[in-house]
Amino acid sequence: MISLGTSGRMASPMAPVVACKVVGVGGAGLKILEGLALAETGALELVAMHTDAQALMRSSAPRKMQLGRDAAKGLGAGGSPALGESAAHEQADAIRAECEGAQVVIVCAGLGGGTGSGAAPVVAHEARKAGALVIGVATLPFAGEGGKRHEQASTSLARLGRSCAAVLCFENDRMGEIAGPGAPLAEAFAAASATLASAVGAVLRIVGLPSVLQVGLDEFVQIFRGADARCHFGQGAASGPDRARLAVEAALQGPMLEAGSMLSRTGNVLVHIAGDPSLRLEEMQAVLAEVSRHLEPSSQVFLGVATEPRAEDALAVTVMAATHSGGAHAADEEFEPQEPEVAPQPVPESGEKPSKPHGGKRPAKRGAPDQQQEELPLDQAIRGRFKNLDPTMVDGQDLDIPAYIRMRLRLK
Repeated sequence: MISLGTSGRMASPMAPVVACKVVGVGGAGLKILEGLALAETGALELVAMHTDAQALMRSSAPRKMQLGRDAAKGLGAGGSPALGESAAHEQADAIRAECEGAQVVIVCAGLGGGTGSGAAPVVAHEARKAGALVIGVATLPFAGEGGKRHEQASTSLARLGRSCAAVLCFENDRMGEIAGPGAPLAEAFAAASATLASAVGAVLRIVGLPSVLQVGLDEFVQIFRGADARCHFGQGAASGPDRARLAVEAALQGPMLEAGSMLSRTGNVLVHIAGDPSLRLEEMQAVLAEVSRHLEPSSQVFLGVATEPRAEDALAVTVMAATHSGGAHAADEEFEPQEPEVAPQPVPESGEKPSKPHGGKRPAKRGAPDQQQEELPLDQAIRGRFKNLDPTMVDGQDLDIPAYIRMRLRLK
């Protein structure tokens, strides 16, 4: 079925653009920012965050933040997610302040190593606390990089998902499908970074372009609901009289959608069409018809249409599909930094000293059965091993007998 989403609204072509910010965390995150900078994204805010001071200096991002000056000493995290997390916690307040005012924050990172794996979930968490809708873009290690690196990536991906409305994952093993067989290594990595940069650009078009048929931020939450939700992405662009068919075919042929076969395994699909003001109704219908061929009858399509005067006869189609990893994490579980628990202490009034529990004992737990004190033999002195010795008598009182017994006091 075709759905306008939870809001189902038509927006004015002059509607205000959503405030977006892209944060690159770690080495792979900074490379994605480089691709966006080359794409001339204009007023888009790019923020580079890294523990490595030299890598930050080389970044072309206009805003930079060094993580963990005390924890990492200006170096990388050395493949330790724990160090990357500590470095991000060190700058937690600054990260949240950087994300203030942004409606959408896209966190880009490579998972499996140190800075990206450890710091990216913290950055996403702080961005969410700042009130932004957070979208993650993550790369996963090559199959031959070892079990430990894959375990670190899997753990970080789960934590990242708890603060993100959607997480777009790219497996490094798919580089060959993008760059082609026999491509040089540098060209393959550049192609992968360009693909992820185009994915970020597509998200920005969806939420940022003035729209004829708007996909709101609430649609993202609806489509990719759940901490284990994963976003699969495809994008295509074409021009000319047959641009609609060519653009949607290119989008479906993307490796992340597995030539369209991924769509048959998903319940929610987002289709976004961006073109010049000459975009026609039949072109939109042609795109929907081609996408629907790969869907199950029960699937739901969220449709967005935007016009861009600078497109100049070009039409771009973005297809995003949501699947669930089936992990053990609850759908509504959120990532919270682990902090030691401190028992709350009563605040004394002015001039008063804090009181301590009688005898240093903890108060009884609520709901626990009342404790009954046994009767003490106040009428007799039990001297035990000292029964054959003379008592210590002072003013007619036996000091060998405890005072509370001599004074016939009951303990409370």
